[in-house]
Amino acid sequence: MAEATLELDGEQVHARLVPNRGTNGGFSLVIDGTTQSHVNPDDPLDIQLEYVRHVTNLIDAWHPSDAPISALHLGGGALSIPRYVAATRPGSRQHVVELHRELFEFVVDALPLRDEVELTAEFDDARAAVDRSARFRGGYDLAVVDVFSGSVAPPNVGTIEFFRGLADLLTPTGIVLVNTLATSELQLSRRMAATLAEEFEEVTALVSEVVLEGAPGNVVLAASRTSAPLDEILRWTASAPRPVLVLQDDRLDRFVDGAGPRRDGDSG
Repeated sequence: MAEATLELDGEQVHARLVPNRGTNGGFSLVIDGTTQSHVNPDDPLDIQLEYVRHVTNLIDAWHPSDAPISALHLGGGALSIPRYVAATRPGSRQHVVELHRELFEFVVDALPLRDEVELTAEFDDARAAVDRSARFRGGYDLAVVDVFSGSVAPPNVGTIEFFRGLADLLTPTGIVLVNTLATSELQLSRRMAATLAEEFEEVTALVSEVVLEGAPGNVVLAASRTSAPLDEILRWTASAPRPVLVLQDDRLDRFVDGAGPRRDGDSG
């Protein structure tokens, strides 16, 4: 396993795997200068980045048992979340869509997946993959949308039409988790919440207080057609390293603050 910084200087992406970046070791994946994820191959439960903890705790809230699930990951990164799902829910069937084959191969060559990780992969634009698969209704308990090119989310991922196709791939109790960057005045996160609310009955946002007040960070959104397990979510946020707000219903409406949903063809 890698012990020194490894670099990928590919045709479309430049990435580094930097060792010993977490409190318990592990590696940071840095893409085009932005730390995209952290992974500890020796301990898949060692989740260092706050937004990834938001994601894994939302998964645990909706699927609290160790029963296997079916998961779709749009954006692979260092495969931190697939490794976590496999470790906590043995036998889970997982599929990742990654735009850059060279990035995926760079990660798994340097930090191989454990034998118990049942993961398939395809290499394409996330929107194209969802549109192509939308005719196969049902099947996924979880879809994680974490698609970035450096620090920018592509415009065709995160529209009403995109989420409509993604919803068709879920089981009736399936959930969509979307990671958004805290851009200026949280405009992207607010619009994404408004967009999800057009397609799903229940939308929940997790955001640290300091991020809501303007600090750099992420807002993670959860969307489903069934009620969110609020008690489970609040149980985790009560013990988070720094205060995390759970926004639903009226609090989410105040967060959205009139931001409009995104549609295909929008310029912003």
